Amino acid sequence: MYKRNGFTLIELIATVALMVLMGLIIANNLNSLFSNREDEDVNDFKELLENAACTYIDLSDPQIKQKKEVCKASGCTVTTSVLITNSLLDEELKNPLTGEAITGSEIIKISYPNHEKTCVYEME
Repeated sequence: MYKRNGFTLIELIATVALMVLMGLIIANNLNSLFSNREDEDVNDFKELLENAACTYIDLSDPQIKQKKEVCKASGCTVTTSVLITNSLLDEELKNPLTGEAITGSEIIKISYPNHEKTCVYEME
């Protein structure tokens, strides 16, 4: 009588194929997980700059109040260096796309369409 020790070639190929398939599925899911996180980091960065600009224009400083009136009439811009100077942003804040600290020259647009304040930072 024939004694069987081990697996057949078909069983080994099927097992390897299933393992490869599972590996591909896991790799694909991890890739999309990291991609989603990167998008969230960019959106968080953009939102942080916009919120700082909107906070800046609402400060009670008389010079800023004058600028606010100009912004209401025709819109205006504020740079990140102004926001850093007013302690609304950390000077070591890093852009998630480049991984480098902000330069201070990033521009956030402030406008008042329909009498509602809108602050927009357009990423390059």
